Amino acid sequence: MTSSQTYHVDRDLEANPGSSHEQAEDDKSTEITSPTQEYEGKQEKHNEQPKGGGPPPVLMDLEKGHVGWESLDDPQNPKNWTTRRKWNVMTLIIISCFMLPMTSTILAPGIADVIQQFHETDSVRQTLFISIYIFGFGWGPMMLHAPLSELYGRKVVLVGSNFLFSLFNLGCSLSQNSNALLACRFLGGFFGSAGMVVGGGSISDMFQKEKIGRVSSLFALGPLMGPNLGPIIGGFMSEKVGWRWSFRLLLILGIVVTVLFVLFAEETNAAVLLHKKAKRLRKEMDRPDLISKLDVDNKRTPRQVFWIGISRPLLLLATCPSVTFLGLYTAIAFSFLYIFLTSIPTVYSEIYGFSPGITGLCYLGMGVGQLLGILTVGNTNDRLADYLTKKNNGKREPEFRLRPLLLSCILIPASMFWYGWAVEYHIFWFAVVASMIPLGFGMVASMIPVQTYFIESYGPFGLAASATAAGNCFRMTAGAFFPLVAPVLFDNLGHGWGCSLLGFLALFLCTVMAIGFIYCGKTLRERFPPRV
Repeated sequence: MTSSQTYHVDRDLEANPGSSHEQAEDDKSTEITSPTQEYEGKQEKHNEQPKGGGPPPVLMDLEKGHVGWESLDDPQNPKNWTTRRKWNVMTLIIISCFMLPMTSTILAPGIADVIQQFHETDSVRQTLFISIYIFGFGWGPMMLHAPLSELYGRKVVLVGSNFLFSLFNLGCSLSQNSNALLACRFLGGFFGSAGMVVGGGSISDMFQKEKIGRVSSLFALGPLMGPNLGPIIGGFMSEKVGWRWSFRLLLILGIVVTVLFVLFAEETNAAVLLHKKAKRLRKEMDRPDLISKLDVDNKRTPRQVFWIGISRPLLLLATCPSVTFLGLYTAIAFSFLYIFLTSIPTVYSEIYGFSPGITGLCYLGMGVGQLLGILTVGNTNDRLADYLTKKNNGKREPEFRLRPLLLSCILIPASMFWYGWAVEYHIFWFAVVASMIPLGFGMVASMIPVQTYFIESYGPFGLAASATAAGNCFRMTAGAFFPLVAPVLFDNLGHGWGCSLLGFLALFLCTVMAIGFIYCGKTLRERFPPRV
């Protein structure tokens, strides 16, 4: 009996329930004789919708040659994985995302030793030793990691990125001049930063939109806490064994994380999984016509697919105001974060006379604020969205996740005023540490809402990683270059008026954008959908 005949026998049995049980059993025993018949026997209703809502299900339709999931509850679909299986993947990504941002600041407490060893007198280049990594960190995900992960899978990109991260940190540890160190720092950030945006794509792959707030808050632990952990480790290592050992430590961590990804990480990109499934079934069933249901309308060549994938984040920046302006919002927040991170070593060493190791501990104030933010904003983001959905007669809008921006647009400027005048008048060192707590909280109140907004808005289009990378580009570029302005500003205006100027600027820009997106963001999102 041929495949098509078997399919029609199944339909006839359903249409004629009066036929004898024995005849049905005979037909079934005849049917299950080939892979084609076995897969066709698992077909489910295609008009059923997923429990969590979202786009239509991608189900098998072998009569048309379309390969999809066996059913809405197919355990191979990442959204149907067990909680343990999902968190095995997320734990590895979170570990990677602790290590990568930590690298941005691990050199900060020991920067004086680097400057002395390389005889570097240019103040801009001195700041670049720290911030150039952030510049690569912003553009690498947008130009490479996000689009490649959406085209070829999350796992291969994460493995390759962490391996290259390790190699360039080896280069940093062996650098014999400032140019070599700057080059390796930039390339380490550019090629090694995949986890920062691929994690957002993986969250979209595995979790329903009602749960992404809690997951994103845990994912944000790395990007938020890593920059605070880096100076603590780097400060004591620089003091005890020299600054080069900071990079040797990163080399060891990078190799360990790479091996863990190779051994334990699983692919989560549904498009890639279905493409592999179609390839396997073409061989098993001897049906060269089979194709992933997600590839049915794809008439592009592999080269076209590659270049379109690379251009996705840039197109989102150019055509989606939501991505552009929310990226600018987080860019303002991150620029102030890195003003703190790069100015603290000078403040505590020159004004308070702290050693590099003790200076690193002063970053804990920001960490405390971020932990408080994760415990409050992170744990309530899903519930806030659910509450506002109920008030909106059950109609869910991604903009409901942006309400905590109203907190960040107050706390970040407040922190700048507090920090600037505390340093200006040489107030007790603990007051300066405490001034970082509102900044840490405000960072969380801006980063988690924007991250979850991008995932919920663009995840259904398969663009969660690209949208995250596009917003990340602005944030990291500002974090890299805005601190270059700070020394000049502080030299001319002092810390008090210099930070006050930045605080007033942040208060105005952040408040306008926060209110605008909370109440008008839906109109912008619907008027300018992604065109990629």
